[in-house]
Amino acid sequence: MKIRSSFLSNFFHGSHIFDWLVPWTINIDPIAKTLIIRKRNYYLIGVDKTIVPIRNIRRVLVDEHFFGADVELKIFGTGSVKARCLKKRDVKKLQQYCLESMNSLSNQKL
Repeated sequence: MKIRSSFLSNFFHGSHIFDWLVPWTINIDPIAKTLIIRKRNYYLIGVDKTIVPIRNIRRVLVDEHFFGADVELKIFGTGSVKARCLKKRDVKKLQQYCLESMNSLSNQKL
């Protein structure tokens, strides 16, 4: 599953003027059980990546706007990671996927 920032949300709720040019991207790999959050640098030279094992996600916070939504994932041991200005329908899919994976992990421990 690939989630990408929306243009309208970046235009109205972005923190920087070039956010529409360098959007946030979330890739979920169900086989490797990882979540990759990517954002291109404002200089368009490099990419910042955060790779998180899905089993380490403890909380999913969603902040919805008129256009789009922001996601903050609380990670066990390292704090939290954020992705901004995503599409609402994709954020709902991400939230549902994370909740299902957290519930399956808690059922395995019992």
